[in-house]
Amino acid sequence: MPFSLQVTLGQDYLPSRVGTASGVTLGLTVTVGGLISPLLGRLADTSSLQTASTPLILMPLVSWLVFLVLPEPALPVPRES
Repeated sequence: MPFSLQVTLGQDYLPSRVGTASGVTLGLTVTVGGLISPLLGRLADTSSLQTASTPLILMPLVSWLVFLVLPEPALPVPRES
């Protein structure tokens, strides 16, 4: 998922803390990617590139299933001037 979509979704779930939502969302994404990449490389070394690519092919399906269980973000409360 592009970073802009991740940040926007995080900000929708935490509208009162836009900066925190952005930082947590991007930080978590980069961290998970950094942890998974060596595991996929090790899998490719021990088996084949096709086997290592299978989890990447299945990720959109897993993401879609997670997306289905997320609640709708609350509508932002308008601020009074």
